[in-house]
Amino acid sequence: MSLDYQVFDPASCHFPPPRVAALPGRFEFAGADDAALLAGVPLLTGRHYSRGRYALGAACRLAGLADGGVLLAPAYHCLSMLDPALALGAEVLLYRLNADLSPDPAALDALAAAKPVKALLATHFFGFVRDFSWLRSWCVARGVVLIEDCSHVLLTERYRAAGAGCYGHFVAASPYKFFPGADGGWLYAPEPGALAGVDTRPANWRDELRGLKQTIEAARQPSVDASDIAALDGQVAALTGQAPSGDDRRQSRAGPSPQYRPHSAAVAALRSSRWLAGHASLTANIGRRQAHYRRWLAVAADLPHCRPLYPELPETVVPYMFPLYIEQPLPHFYWLKQLGAPVWRWDQIAVSACPVASDYRLRLIHLPCHQSLRDVEMDWLLAVLTKVMRSIPARSGR
Repeated sequence: MSLDYQVFDPASCHFPPPRVAALPGRFEFAGADDAALLAGVPLLTGRHYSRGRYALGAACRLAGLADGGVLLAPAYHCLSMLDPALALGAEVLLYRLNADLSPDPAALDALAAAKPVKALLATHFFGFVRDFSWLRSWCVARGVVLIEDCSHVLLTERYRAAGAGCYGHFVAASPYKFFPGADGGWLYAPEPGALAGVDTRPANWRDELRGLKQTIEAARQPSVDASDIAALDGQVAALTGQAPSGDDRRQSRAGPSPQYRPHSAAVAALRSSRWLAGHASLTANIGRRQAHYRRWLAVAADLPHCRPLYPELPETVVPYMFPLYIEQPLPHFYWLKQLGAPVWRWDQIAVSACPVASDYRLRLIHLPCHQSLRDVEMDWLLAVLTKVMRSIPARSGR
């Protein structure tokens, strides 16, 4: 299937590498607090994959999406959310979202009335778990398979964030986003026997060694210190004299993006990644992520030209990232990237009629809040955001 994508190409920007890691890199052993947290919690049975996209691919195949089946998917998405279905030759229809990224029921009704739908992909964005009970009922009433996307949710064999993975016929997760392993995807199905016959093959020993090396290097990655915070005023002053650049264009693509590698689709996660996820401290993971998210909230509340997408953090939410809406991507996104902030956004998405997705593509940025961030790193990140957002914005708001 061919889709039109709106694509931002940063090649002409010459962005430097991030000064701080966007994902966790340091390991902390589980302790007594973790034993108490997990007391009486049953292990879940699933299948391990090298990435969440391949777990999602297996779910799409089991849902019957091969050779033209129709998938309803969120209009706001990363490429990995659509690639698995496109790799199977499925047709993808994008449904509108509300401003909080919850599905628009009327949009789903209209799409289901237009074409026979095989499956629906529903996402818990940024770790904020939603009650998808109504979606389950909607799907069951129409014979549609619900695929619950938990790639932003802390969900593994031994722990499930409150409310996650309860309603999907199939549930895909990305543990590597929450633990310091080199890879890690996971497929779960609440219905016993739903994954019968689904097999993966182990990674070869070269990949295992390469993954260990990558994990060790990530833990030793150089970072920022107090002198980097002191240098920010001069760096921001130099940036305000630059003309932000970047090529934003429309592109048509048939099939999945180059990120999706079919030869990796049935490869299991590395043994080291699974071991780290099974022995890491969950209490540290949860507590520090929540503390870092609240630090972002406190600072963003006093800044101009931006607002948090989710201004409250419920006690049950384990955040994946801190999503921040910025009014003027140029120059603010450009300046953040030039300073080496590990800021992400989904600026390559399929074109749709959803105004929220079109708006968030360039304006919703994702900032790290993972458990490996040291205090000085959070201090630097908060100082970068503060100084950039308080700088005089350029006229262009693209």
